[in-house]
Amino acid sequence: MAGKKIAISGSKKGAAPPTMKYLQTRLTEPSWRELKMLSLEVGESLQTLVVAALNNLMVKHGKKPVIAGPSEDED
Repeated sequence: MAGKKIAISGSKKGAAPPTMKYLQTRLTEPSWRELKMLSLEVGESLQTLVVAALNNLMVKHGKKPVIAGPSEDED
């Protein structure tokens, strides 16, 4: 199968939504508090902030920012 391209599912009309995977991490209480305060200050959910941070990490390492979470209506 060398040379065969594998399609990565995108958002095609009528396509099933991608399967969601969960990421868990541990933070110190002060770290959690600061992150939660930032969330309140900027008016964004923790989910949105984490997805943005992960996309920034991808870009930093020369990758495309392709990290996506559930749509807002799925939260």
